[in-house]
Formats: sequence, C-alpha cells, structure tokens
Amino acid sequence: MGLRDSIPVGATLPMQVGAASQVLLAWEEPDRLHRGLYNAQFTATVLSAVRRRGWAQSVGEREPGVASISAPVRGPSGKVIAALSISGPIERMGLKPGIQHAASLVAAANRLTEMLKTTEVS
Repeated sequence: MGLRDSIPVGATLPMQVGAASQVLLAWEEPDRLHRGLYNAQFTATVLSAVRRRGWAQSVGEREPGVASISAPVRGPSGKVIAALSISGPIERMGLKPGIQHAASLVAAANRLTEMLKTTEVS
C-alpha cells in the first residue's frame, strides 16, 4: 500500500486534496487562494478554520485509508513556506487526527519556523 511508499523529492502532488494543501493555501493572497479552491475537496470555510486553529487535517482525501495532519512553517518574513505533516493509517490516527496530534505537530512546526528566523541566508 501507499503507506509503505515515500514520496520522492521533487514529486508533484495535486493541491486539491490533503491537509498540506489546506495549510499551503490557507495563508495565500486572496486571488491565489480562490484559484486554489478550483476543484478542491475543501472550501474557503475549511481554510478559514485552518487559519484560526493553525493546523489542518484530512481523512482519506489523498489516499483511501490514510489520515494526515499538517501545520505551517514560516520563513523569516512570516510567510508560510512549507507544511510539516504527519500521516498514517486511519485505524491508528482516527477520524479526527488533529485532536490527538495537532499540538505536537504545531509545536514542531513552530520550532522549525524559529530555526529559520535565526538561519542566515548566504
């Protein structure tokens, strides 16, 4: 199954599904956000909730049987530049994986954000 596979560096995935897509779109400029919602399995209301709570979750969106949680990683300017994600079988993650894992994931994403603030760019 896909859970045993890893996604190769540089792979392109559709932005219409998944927790990482929600995080990457939620803080975009309004015109990009609305373009990103075209054919998406989530709505502007969902992205508003992602911004409010600071994380996203998806269950069976990208792959049947898989749940994921994502949190934003911000660059030195404060712009969201990446999504930190964890995923696993729904049987282990549950139908609401954010309840159990969001606090730890957000803390880790915040640590990455802080590290990026202190890293000099050559």
